[in-house]
Amino acid sequence: MNATCTAPSSELVKSSQKPRYSVSRRDDAFVIRVDMPGVAKSSLSLEFQDDVLSIRGERISEQPNSWKMLHQEYSTQPFQLRLRLPAQVDEDQLNASLEDGVLTLNLPLKPSPQPRRIEVN
Repeated sequence: MNATCTAPSSELVKSSQKPRYSVSRRDDAFVIRVDMPGVAKSSLSLEFQDDVLSIRGERISEQPNSWKMLHQEYSTQPFQLRLRLPAQVDEDQLNASLEDGVLTLNLPLKPSPQPRRIEVN
């Protein structure tokens, strides 16, 4: 069983700054945490298709137009993060929460297939 996540650089990001993230594995699930300071729930889009998790979003600048920007280290450009996950993720049980600027995704694993007993007649 391959329990790795890969994020090929060609799929990783569409802006100059990608969100920082971590991937952990429990016995029953993968847990992905993505730093999302300044990103509203309404600007996030999460999709899971063909074993690829896609996270899209945009950090909105809350600076009034009358202010002059002197220094900025974070990007307000849209971003996209794509992670290829092992096929054993149970896509019907995925859930996500955004709290204190951290997006947490819980990706439960499918139960391991059990051998099927065959009766001989």
